[in-house]
Amino acid sequence: MDGITPLFIMGMGRSGTTNALRVASAHPEIMLNGEISLAVVKQFFALLEQLERSYGKRDAMRDGWFERKADYIFSSFGYLAKGGRGKLERGSTARFRGHKAPRLETMFDSYEAHFASVGLKPRYFYCARNAFDCWRSYRNQNWNSYDAVGRFLEHYMASFETLKRIRAEVPDRVFVLNLDELKASGDPVGFYRTRLFAPLGLELPERVARKIGNFAELKKPAEHAPLDSADDRAIADYPGMRALYGEMFSAHLTRALP
Repeated sequence: MDGITPLFIMGMGRSGTTNALRVASAHPEIMLNGEISLAVVKQFFALLEQLERSYGKRDAMRDGWFERKADYIFSSFGYLAKGGRGKLERGSTARFRGHKAPRLETMFDSYEAHFASVGLKPRYFYCARNAFDCWRSYRNQNWNSYDAVGRFLEHYMASFETLKRIRAEVPDRVFVLNLDELKASGDPVGFYRTRLFAPLGLELPERVARKIGNFAELKKPAEHAPLDSADDRAIADYPGMRALYGEMFSAHLTRALP
């Protein structure tokens, strides 16, 4: 696994994680396996921990395990991902490997610990979106498990609090992809060139740039009904929301908080 850097896309659902995955995966030096649900990730890490406990103090067995652990993790991500094993033709050439999962930031400590045990330091991209549009999008998904805005807001604000902690702990390894900034820029290729590929030290080949431009042209904005006044007010008045909105989103949006 020499020369391989783990790469993960995280953040609240409906904040651009799928689009970021699609764009990153267009680059020949990135191999991402798609989405793995948090429940599956938790069970997978529990398996790894149980396996390592079973070796106890048997140094030869433990040393052998840690020699192959990274390869096992990356291979398992490919089998566990909803979309399968990704672009296998890049298996020997991709410098960055991983997957995406909404709210993966809740598992940050586990990712850090397991990759640290094999001498690897992951890179993370956190996808951010203003709470109003994020909730509107959630509310219109038939799989949405939030029955009211309150529970959504608990997870939403907790997600950004976790981002704050991650930035404090590994400031050089976590990068934010702000969906509202992307939309306001009107230049998806330029946005991803500077916000996604440059932090990884990757140039953007012209054919990849064209592919990203085509993604943007083909993607039609979803039409969602406006929020009712109660949800609007609940979001605006949630503790910490005004500060977060001002810090991350107000520069890219024309709407003011109610």
